[in-house]
Amino acid sequence: MSGGKRRRDFEEDDGYRDFRPRMPKRQRVPPVVQLCKEMMPDIKTIGESVKAFDDDIKFLSEAIINEFDNEEYFRDALLNTFYAVVTEQPQKQAAIALLTMTVNAGNPIAGKSILNFFFSKLQNWCDATIDETFEAAANETGPWNKIKLITRFLSLLSPIVLEDELLSLYRKIFDLCVLLNDLGGEKRVPLSEAIYFNMLVNIPYLFFFQKQNESLTDAVFDLLSFVESNYKVKSTDLSLTKEYNGKMPYISQQLVQMVFPAVKRVLGHDMQQLIELFPDYDRLLVEQQNMHAFNDPLNLPAVERLRLFSGLDRGFGSVDGMWKTPRTSFKVYLPSTAGDFETVVPVNTYAGMLLNDIIIDIVEGMEFNRREVARQVITLDLFFKPGIFAEPGLSIAQLVSLYEENPIITTYKIEDLAIENILSLIFKLPNVSQSFAYFYTLLVEICQNSPKAIAPVFGRAFRFFYGNLDNLDMELKLRYLDWFSIQMSNFGFSWKWNEWEADVVKFGPSFYNPRVALIKNLIRKELRLTSNRPDVEDSLTDEFKQYLDTSYVPRTDLLAFYQSFFTGFSIEEDMLKDNDLLFKQGVIPGSAYVLRLLDYFHKQPLDRNVSEIEAIFKEMQDEFNSQIPNFNRFAVTVIAQALVYSGNRSLSHANKYIGDAKNELQEFLSKIDSPDEIKERWIVEAVLRFWNSNSQNGYLIADTFKNNDIISCESILSFSLLDDNGRNWGLVDATAIESTFRILSELALRKQTSVKTYAFVYERCLQLLAETAAGLGVSEDEEIKSPIIDDETMMDLPSELPKLDLIWKYEAILGLLKSILRKYSDEFVLMQDKLITECQNNLSHHPTQALLTKWIEELVML
Repeated sequence: MSGGKRRRDFEEDDGYRDFRPRMPKRQRVPPVVQLCKEMMPDIKTIGESVKAFDDDIKFLSEAIINEFDNEEYFRDALLNTFYAVVTEQPQKQAAIALLTMTVNAGNPIAGKSILNFFFSKLQNWCDATIDETFEAAANETGPWNKIKLITRFLSLLSPIVLEDELLSLYRKIFDLCVLLNDLGGEKRVPLSEAIYFNMLVNIPYLFFFQKQNESLTDAVFDLLSFVESNYKVKSTDLSLTKEYNGKMPYISQQLVQMVFPAVKRVLGHDMQQLIELFPDYDRLLVEQQNMHAFNDPLNLPAVERLRLFSGLDRGFGSVDGMWKTPRTSFKVYLPSTAGDFETVVPVNTYAGMLLNDIIIDIVEGMEFNRREVARQVITLDLFFKPGIFAEPGLSIAQLVSLYEENPIITTYKIEDLAIENILSLIFKLPNVSQSFAYFYTLLVEICQNSPKAIAPVFGRAFRFFYGNLDNLDMELKLRYLDWFSIQMSNFGFSWKWNEWEADVVKFGPSFYNPRVALIKNLIRKELRLTSNRPDVEDSLTDEFKQYLDTSYVPRTDLLAFYQSFFTGFSIEEDMLKDNDLLFKQGVIPGSAYVLRLLDYFHKQPLDRNVSEIEAIFKEMQDEFNSQIPNFNRFAVTVIAQALVYSGNRSLSHANKYIGDAKNELQEFLSKIDSPDEIKERWIVEAVLRFWNSNSQNGYLIADTFKNNDIISCESILSFSLLDDNGRNWGLVDATAIESTFRILSELALRKQTSVKTYAFVYERCLQLLAETAAGLGVSEDEEIKSPIIDDETMMDLPSELPKLDLIWKYEAILGLLKSILRKYSDEFVLMQDKLITECQNNLSHHPTQALLTKWIEELVML
């Protein structure tokens, strides 16, 4: 190179390689896009930093005032971000409203545009309430819930919206609510109750920024007077949806009955309660020169058109759907026994109702972002007046100490409030709003974010449900079992088992005691959740290690089952091996033929013919007829277990073997000279005995036989609910109960026109109730109740345990029947009259008759 230093050209063969990544040329991001990338996340997190809040309002409002009129891209991004925050994180609505009003003071056109945008959204959701094609996504809370949230936001904007406009909006919606309610006569109208609650809980937000507005106050009290005079609150007692059978651990109240008094109280006494609840943003509220009206009147659907949707049973959204049945208060954290104080804001106060409502909206509306939900619900206190909640993370012991020193301090814990509301969704009856996996993993996430603060909160909930287990609804016992076991698996199976030792000592010999049954099911479930058995073993105290045996039936029963096939040959206990085929062991009569059968099932399906199976069993019978007296039962059992053994590596493996052999098995069974019902019973028994150490697998594989039309639903249900010397595993074993629900749920999902399987379960439960009542020897009018077991009655417990076990059995049957009637109400309501007739004809015990009749009559309300 001339005129300068010579540049060397580096080539790869000179030993040089350029390791710089080959990046595409960076495209220049338009300034408006960059602005949105910087601003929108700040809007989404507004209010999360209390110290930065004033500056955020100032800087964000200035940017919006300057940019709103310039770029459509910016306007769209801003409005959509506002809408997302308002509907998904309602605790931040006041901050967005303050931001909007600050913008309005500097740019009235922008303020009006924001108002118009939300009003158009409100109209769109009003139109959607009668849209028969509307399909709700998992995070869709529902049109009426969206109307609630948007109306709440518009109420916050009262300083820039003409008073008459807002009051007219409320009056129109309440008029519709009253008309809907009147259409139902004396019966509750779910949609009317939802609107009534939603609008009432919004009214105090009209005063968030103007608590001293006398004309607004007068107008609102006139509106409330109209509502009080014209809306008839109906009390509907639905025992089928109560979380507890018998005595409740707390007084449950319906939201629709509590909301009006709570709103009146919060607006009374110069709104002192409201001042103590809402944060004071008045210092940031700039003077408004521009008041706005809505462009058009709100167009609400005609009441006759809404009548079709008034039952809220069309799947419009998770929160709207919660109003299908009466919404009642749900409590876990009752006043502390160590110090008589509440840790959760009382639900009959406006603050309690509002906070619960917001948490549920966050949990349901942001289902797509579990991590964000976990963060938001635990920091909810940031968006309300400081001092409502105690310092986060304080233990109950610390609270007790502080409370004793100063009884006027707050004892409310934000952790308790958040967890209680999530548990209310997990334990929601009749239906849960989201998948259980979402709620369970959400709780795991919350705990992982702050284990020292949250783990004790979970522990108190575990103890509460365990302490009230005797009366807890059977379906909820299964949900409790699932939640507990999942949390334990995430806590390394660490639990203070010694707390429950006394119950095992007292009731260990019992088969039906609900606490012993839960402990057994819990340990078995934990063993299924881990591949490292010692993790569970090491967590248990000696008293509980007796339950590490996961056998469905005791080994003695299993031994008797296999011995029943043979005469003149003894089955020894050491021959029984988990998940193995006993009949192929060399010492067993006919084992060589069983090995041939296994070889047959390992052939390709095209290379097989059922005649080979028939030949194998014909030769076996000829040789061992004297040692195998009931050869039909033996043959069905062996062929079923041979198939299960062939596919015992996994469920998919089992499905393949059973599916491939379907036609051969059906043909072989058709030639067995025994009733179909008996043959199917043999198959179910064969499968469950093979998988005796893991009955969950057994029931799932029985489902595969059912799904391949080899056995019926009734054969599995009948086996589960079989009374075997007074023991009925279908009433206490979680895998058996889950199997019952799974079978009935699959039928419901297919929308089977036949209800015979449901009738079968109902009739079987009636039979069990009649037999158990007779066994107790009670008179026709005598109540059957568990006695209170205290120190005085403990002396007689051993002699009374057999009778107590029968009472617990009776309660278990009732619990199962209640859950089944509720869970499959659409099917049972089709035979309502028949159910009542059968109850009266087959049960002579009058209190049980009356209870079942009440449940059956309630089916139409579910």
